Amino acid sequence: MKNNNLDDEAIVFYCKDCEEIVDADKCGKRYVYKCKKCRTKNVAFGTKKSISNYFRIQDDKAFEPEEREKSEKK
Repeated sequence: MKNNNLDDEAIVFYCKDCEEIVDADKCGKRYVYKCKKCRTKNVAFGTKKSISNYFRIQDDKAFEPEEREKSEKK
């Protein structure tokens, strides 16, 4: 049970334009991040648990980058 709790505390980035979990680059010295996929600065960040609750993400596979890439290639 502790392991699941640690996974929920991992920091993730959610692009509001792409509407998915993405990788992001930091812009400058502030807490502004740019989506690597669409290159916009409309990115929220937080723990996996908080992002899934706030943006109502039900699918756990949305947090797995390998699973997203495989589904996009098909």
